[in-house]
Amino acid sequence: MSLNNQPVRGIIPVLCVVISSIIFIGIGQGTFGINPDMLSVYALFFVWAAFIVSLAGNWPLEKVKQPLRGITYLGICLVGGVLHPLIISWLGYGSETYWPLISNLFLGIGIIIAFDNPFVNCFSQPKAVFFNALFCYVFAIILMVGYGFVPSIWFAMFVYYFFWVEKWPLQQVSQPVKGILAFTVLGFLSLIFWQAYSMAGTSFFKPEGGLFFVLFVWWLVMFSWNLETWPVQKVAQPIKGIIGLTISLILTVLSYAIILKILVIDPGTAGSIVWIFVSWLYTWDIVLSKWPADQNSGLSQSSELAETATA
Repeated sequence: MSLNNQPVRGIIPVLCVVISSIIFIGIGQGTFGINPDMLSVYALFFVWAAFIVSLAGNWPLEKVKQPLRGITYLGICLVGGVLHPLIISWLGYGSETYWPLISNLFLGIGIIIAFDNPFVNCFSQPKAVFFNALFCYVFAIILMVGYGFVPSIWFAMFVYYFFWVEKWPLQQVSQPVKGILAFTVLGFLSLIFWQAYSMAGTSFFKPEGGLFFVLFVWWLVMFSWNLETWPVQKVAQPIKGIIGLTISLILTVLSYAIILKILVIDPGTAGSIVWIFVSWLYTWDIVLSKWPADQNSGLSQSSELAETATA
């Protein structure tokens, strides 16, 4: 089987993600003595930096080939991820700021993607990525001051609707109606997910609920981004999306049971560790795409995110 065909095309990068995540955790804990909860904070700011890199397309490394280009961006993202908590502390804010800022920053990215990056279409790089980043930071901080923490439970539904359901049936709707309707759908799906949590007698903010959520995100991203909706790429919507949801939920329940019942890992610790894996999964796909399975892949071909961001 060719390395450029699914599922091998997706599995090989995922193995690289697993190895990179283990090394990240090993160095963080073993060398620097950082606990998993704080490592997950660094990792989430790390993937946030990768999303900002995606908004820049290949700038300023258009002429650099893979994997050097992706590895360079990985280094930039890692430095950015580490600097965020340090700068927050330097400004006099505590750890209570980390998660609200992370969640609100990702909501800013979600708005940019949902509305097809309308803010900076008239700018070239680096002005475009600068103003996109500025929008996200200002939006996140104002939202944090005025409202607080926007629970990132919506982001699982974002990944599902945009990359599994492929925005069906809104693909041909013009902006800004498409963006408004997309977020209406996301709100509806999030309410269903939230109600399911309540019926299960837990909450997104409890360790076991948070673990279930992040495992759900892992499987959603792995199958929709890395495996490119394999094995149902050719199935029409909405059946394709329903199958994707079923696959993700089944694997989430199985992995959740294995972690808590067989491996007997504390759900809070397990959730932090899985967030690290999810962060590397996002970041690898953004800057390296399917490399090393696809030797020609890279940032400009990395999922729908980069295509949207550079439109």
